[in-house]
Amino acid sequence: MTSWSLPDRRRAGTWTWLPEFAQATLPRYTSYPPANRFNASIDAAAAGHAITSLGSDATLSLYVHIPFCKKLCWYCGCHTSVPTIADPVDSYLEALGQEIRLIAAKIPGGVRVTHLHFGGGSPDMLTPDQVDTLMATLRGQFRFDPDAEIAVELDPRGVTSELVAAFVDGGLNRASLGVQVLSPDVQARINRIQPRDVIETAIVRLRTAGVRGLNLDMMYGLPGQTREDVIETALFAATQDADRIAVFGYAHVPWFKKHQGAIKADALPNGEQRFRQAEAAADTLTEAGYVQIGFDHFAAPGDTLVKADRAGQLRRNFQGYTDDSADGLIGFGASAISSLPTLTWQNSPDTAAYRATIARGDLPVVRGVAPTAMDRRVGGLIEKILCQFEAEIPADLRIEACPALAALEEAQLIVWCGQRLVVTERGRPYVRNVAAAFDPDMKPSETRHSLAV
Repeated sequence: MTSWSLPDRRRAGTWTWLPEFAQATLPRYTSYPPANRFNASIDAAAAGHAITSLGSDATLSLYVHIPFCKKLCWYCGCHTSVPTIADPVDSYLEALGQEIRLIAAKIPGGVRVTHLHFGGGSPDMLTPDQVDTLMATLRGQFRFDPDAEIAVELDPRGVTSELVAAFVDGGLNRASLGVQVLSPDVQARINRIQPRDVIETAIVRLRTAGVRGLNLDMMYGLPGQTREDVIETALFAATQDADRIAVFGYAHVPWFKKHQGAIKADALPNGEQRFRQAEAAADTLTEAGYVQIGFDHFAAPGDTLVKADRAGQLRRNFQGYTDDSADGLIGFGASAISSLPTLTWQNSPDTAAYRATIARGDLPVVRGVAPTAMDRRVGGLIEKILCQFEAEIPADLRIEACPALAALEEAQLIVWCGQRLVVTERGRPYVRNVAAAFDPDMKPSETRHSLAV
């Protein structure tokens, strides 16, 4: 492990606390239009047409969703559950294999896969044999680039040497581990008991097996969590030789995710405490030598994410900031989202409905959106602001956003260089607010989104 000598970071206040912006609820804009604006008019026929319309030279990213966990973490906002006799993993995987074959049959010849990502839930729910079968199905149905990135999200508590070996046999070269928080008290409050040595053992197993890319995820804004807890976790992450570290703010939406009702709202940090936790994570990681990417990712100086950032080629997709430049994304499994140039759609989040639809030989599409030309303009502008912190603003979009932009400029969060909007250093924590200014359908009262900071 690398050891770091870090200066004292008890200071606070380098970020400017502006509650009217920090406590706004906003989309994360991993797609545009965002998922809460999908509608039921998009069906399997529309998805099938979008797939067959791909060019023969197109590149694809694939996402595979495993909607099961051995134990439910109360902070979780993902589509997942603990498997039961009525909702078993085996029958889900059978349906998943069939969906892969249904879609592959519609893909034009010549299309190449450049990225494959397993998410959840937790893919460590799978046995090594199940991993072997799933990887064989994917490789048998799609044409993978020799240097394709193959990544998996893992709960450190489920990382065994046998599971890692199975994924590596299938080509795994990047893994993402959910560290979240080290404090035993906070872990108990979120139902995720995960001692430090369990995380370290998982990392060793991945590195020993030859997995060269390592991502670590951590959180702030959790119940009972303090700024010191965040610093402790960030310092730990910085000593694990991780290539990338993501820092996510907890979104408390118990009306949307009922299990979050086990977390008491009065145990959550208040607005400014939460803000200072995000600040502490950023300060700790940048002082440790990581390069901040966008508003919530950090990467080692030589990582490809940094290279993409410096080359102006950074992108955003459903995994957050990425150097993935594929033409489209196909998601497999319950709740998975696909995004192609002409259409974005989501599968049924209900695993029983998902299996039943696949059994009929149909794609399990339940909602989506066909982006208009204006959607594509706005989405491209939002992505540029979130990735590059500046953008040339077309006159019509500037006029439309004028009231929101005036408030941002008055707060010194943005400045203008001719027609170019530049997010100031003061404004960088609030870059989602800047992006949202150009979203004509954004309603400030919406509660299904996370806090801006």
